[in-house]
Amino acid sequence: MSKNTPIQWCDGTVNPVMGCGGCELYPKPAEILAAIDRRMIQEGVASWKLGRARSLFTELVEIAWKRLLDLIEKPGPGHINAVTTTNIYHLRKRFAARVTEQYGTTAGSSGLGVITNSLKCYAAKLHLNKSYSIENPTRNPNKGYASTFEQVKTFSGRLQAAAAWSDLLGTDRCNEPWLKDLPRLIFVSDMGDALSRVRDFDFLQREIEDTQAESGRRHLWLWLSKRPQLMKRFADKIGGMPNNFCAMTTVTSDETLHRVDSLREVDASVRGLSLEPLWTGVADQLDLTGIDWVICGGESGAKNAVTPFPIEWATDLRALCQEQGVAFFLKQLGRRPSQDGLELSLADSHGGDWNEWDAQLRTREFPTYFHNYRQEKVLSAANTGRV
Repeated sequence: MSKNTPIQWCDGTVNPVMGCGGCELYPKPAEILAAIDRRMIQEGVASWKLGRARSLFTELVEIAWKRLLDLIEKPGPGHINAVTTTNIYHLRKRFAARVTEQYGTTAGSSGLGVITNSLKCYAAKLHLNKSYSIENPTRNPNKGYASTFEQVKTFSGRLQAAAAWSDLLGTDRCNEPWLKDLPRLIFVSDMGDALSRVRDFDFLQREIEDTQAESGRRHLWLWLSKRPQLMKRFADKIGGMPNNFCAMTTVTSDETLHRVDSLREVDASVRGLSLEPLWTGVADQLDLTGIDWVICGGESGAKNAVTPFPIEWATDLRALCQEQGVAFFLKQLGRRPSQDGLELSLADSHGGDWNEWDAQLRTREFPTYFHNYRQEKVLSAANTGRV
């Protein structure tokens, strides 16, 4: 959790749950291994057959496990003797070396590239660098994280702590003028997906009680999940999302547009979409019925590993939002923005500094609902000079 954040569309973040059950940004091991096999076969690597990637990683995990037992007395909770996504990442260089030895340098580089390009979730990358590692068993893991990103973990009291953060209504966020006259906006679940497991519903129901106390009611809570169908189940269980919660989901391409239909079914006062990282244009297929907010952004990361982001995707989405009365927020242009087919060069590697953008791109709007929430308090503050 963080009281302050560089994420432009909120003031801070909180994570009652760390880790995630997986998504297109953090695939299951079988998906990564299958992608490696496909790449090798497509590139004509001699004698490579389906299942070879798994057999090589199985051998590497076995070797790493024996080495781990020699180094430490007892494995930690995040040391897993299996081919997991975490272990694939941590053993990726050993895998590339083994492939290079047996199949050549090009094959080794290709295999490593598939792994690197498969893991795009920044929350997962932080876990991979701060939690348990089979490759580095003596690492001291950060106790505020899940043992591994796949091992979803609950943390009591975090929502209560965030609810106690100061009220920002009426304060001057001079570096972020688009937040003017809004309550504190708190992004829930930037370090995982709190709705990864149905069994956590009771825990979450208890925890969000703190967001409904007087201190928590001052803020707006922006809850993002790639599992809107589970958000619907959770909302139904608690009698609907509280009216200071924005129910949100992510769309990364036309292949994940189905999440919008599921989000529409969530019993919530306000709903939003995060189209980031956006890998394909979706404006011509996106139905914004029942949606109040669209955030859009290009992909950040190493330049050779990110998908280009034509600015036309953003302008098409903004036009769609304007037509349908939906607030539009352009967060960032990403590492590889382009316009009219020509790649743009920006100083900000995320493309998030809107001072580098053409003026016509600078659109950072919030739903009317956000502005109206606590409107009586805003009017009172204007009359008395205090909030």
